[in-house]
Amino acid sequence: MQRRYDIEKVKLGDRKAFKDFFCHFYPKMMAVASRFVDEEEAKDLVQDIFCSFWERRTSLQAHDVESFLYKWLRNRCLNHLKHQEVVNTHKSEVRIAEERVRFMDERSDHNPIFSQIQAQELRRRIEEAIEKLPPKCARAFRLFYFQGLSQKEIARVMGISVRTVEGHIQQAMRSLRKELKDLSILVIWLLLTS
Repeated sequence: MQRRYDIEKVKLGDRKAFKDFFCHFYPKMMAVASRFVDEEEAKDLVQDIFCSFWERRTSLQAHDVESFLYKWLRNRCLNHLKHQEVVNTHKSEVRIAEERVRFMDERSDHNPIFSQIQAQELRRRIEEAIEKLPPKCARAFRLFYFQGLSQKEIARVMGISVRTVEGHIQQAMRSLRKELKDLSILVIWLLLTS
């Protein structure tokens, strides 16, 4: 089968050659990525590979371009799945914390005045910790946890990729855990979900 693209022209920055290269590999790479992730995520991952390939085209030394692209894509898919596993584990921890909070709220000796004072103090400490975050990171965190926007909605609002939003939220959680390590994670989630 004759190759429909010229890799040397692609490396030299020829956009027509890159378009032919893209058209040749895109369906095949989508088929591979779709074995690992859903169609939307597959599109994002495949497009990221092509963007990265274009940006690095002059420095890439792959002899077998096809094999190189598939390995690159496979690694991206696996890294994405590992990341999703971390996110899902985190969501599970949040659900457990929410159940504990609900249990505490239902206790008969629950004192609403004491709880309100305690909540205000904790809220103040959390706000101070959020203020120390980089601005975009803090904004993504607030939109996600305080306003309840999905990561896709945040990406649209902030004009960044979903993956960047995920990174901002993870960075915020790491920083807040360090900053608020003396507070119970249960109480932190009480405030973040209220």
